[in-house]
Amino acid sequence: MSIFIRIWFFFGLIILLGLWFMSYTFNQQVKPNVRQVVEDTLAENANIIAMLVAEDVYENHVSTPQFDQKIQQALNRKLNATIWQHNKKEINQQIYITDAKGIVIYDSQGIATGQDYSQWNDIYLTLKGKYGVRSTRSYDLKGNDLGSNYSTMFIAAPIYYQVNQQQQLIGVVSIGKPNRSVQPYIQRSENQLFRQAAWIALLSLFLASLVAYWLKHSIDRVRKYAQALAPVNQAPHFRSAQELNLVSQAIETMREKLEDRAYVEHYVNTLTHELKSPLTAIQASAELLKEDLPLADQQQFATHIYQQSQRLKTLIDRMLLLTRLEKSKHQLELQNFDLSQLVQHVLQQYASQIQNKKIQCLLDIENECLIQADRFWLQQTFANLLDNALDFTPHSGKILLQLHQHHHQGIEFKIFNEGEWIPEYALKQVFDTYFSLPRPISQQRSSGIGLSIVKQVIEQHHGQIKIENMNENQIGLIQPHRQGVGVTIHLT
Repeated sequence: MSIFIRIWFFFGLIILLGLWFMSYTFNQQVKPNVRQVVEDTLAENANIIAMLVAEDVYENHVSTPQFDQKIQQALNRKLNATIWQHNKKEINQQIYITDAKGIVIYDSQGIATGQDYSQWNDIYLTLKGKYGVRSTRSYDLKGNDLGSNYSTMFIAAPIYYQVNQQQQLIGVVSIGKPNRSVQPYIQRSENQLFRQAAWIALLSLFLASLVAYWLKHSIDRVRKYAQALAPVNQAPHFRSAQELNLVSQAIETMREKLEDRAYVEHYVNTLTHELKSPLTAIQASAELLKEDLPLADQQQFATHIYQQSQRLKTLIDRMLLLTRLEKSKHQLELQNFDLSQLVQHVLQQYASQIQNKKIQCLLDIENECLIQADRFWLQQTFANLLDNALDFTPHSGKILLQLHQHHHQGIEFKIFNEGEWIPEYALKQVFDTYFSLPRPISQQRSSGIGLSIVKQVIEQHHGQIKIENMNENQIGLIQPHRQGVGVTIHLT
């Protein structure tokens, strides 16, 4: 099961259980609270009616038709009251009156007159001088209990009358109200509670989904970061998630240690392999120089030692550059400068090599190509490209350099050298570290570091680079019937 589903499920379960418990607890308080209010109102009404009917009870007027007519008119009075969105149209109460012995002397329903109610709680307690209340269940014709919603609450109040300047208890009045008359208010409260609980549950589940997705997404970022071993990746940072940041930092530290160890091993292995060939050549030449050789042979072997020493120096310099580039963490020193002047400066550095091979350099360089970049690394880039072009250009060949600044597309730099095309299998590998092709004349291979440095520098500047074989229709300033290799760089 996905961690997203698990987090969402447990978040949702906790929220729903909490809402259910709160709703259940609140719902259990609705009915008692409503009935408490009803009981409070009935208690007040019972005492008011007890005062109003005291004289009628003392003079035995409650058994007359006139008294019953007056009570019935009051109970049957039509109402038009909208109470909390419920339209109340009639009075839902009943009244019965007993004498001082608990015998019913009046019943508004006309069914209990003459019965002994002295043992009913409302009458019994009131006659004892206490607060009298009872709730009576209702039954259908078959004797089945209709439930608490169909029960009737009775509240009694004593009837006092002043006889010979003394207050005497002459009877009890009890007012009953069916619980079903307040059921609409209870039902409305329950419905509102259910709707609100449903909305809260949906909102809580939605928020739980967001939290679960955020946690899953954050964990996935840490996981992907841990799986990606390329040094260009940057440790993810999370807002309001210190624990995840600590995990990322721990992985970053562990990763740097592992990368450093692997990098040193790879660096040493590569350097050892690359140094072995020129050192062997130097050693062989040095041993031959110990013998008595003609001057011409001595000069030849000395020249060979010098060339291999230069090869070692170039290899070490480029290995140091590659190490510096890979360990720099993309910390470029950006500055504004003219790229066209930088290209001219690089050409001056290689003027002697260009002259020795009698190579014709064709320039199509736009003046004042301003750019914000790292001057040192771009100089190394152009130097490596020109050095590579010189190696693969035949004697008396041509090299074309183009530099143009486009307002919407940035700066475009192209370098083309005449020569043999790159084999198809090698086009996708020329920028790989330590991959190289044999030089056309000497058939020797380079360190395979130069173009790798070029690609990394361009990518750090958020640019693009591509290399392709070109014919006479794509070259431009070069005369027809020529072919070679072109490198195109786009910088913004």
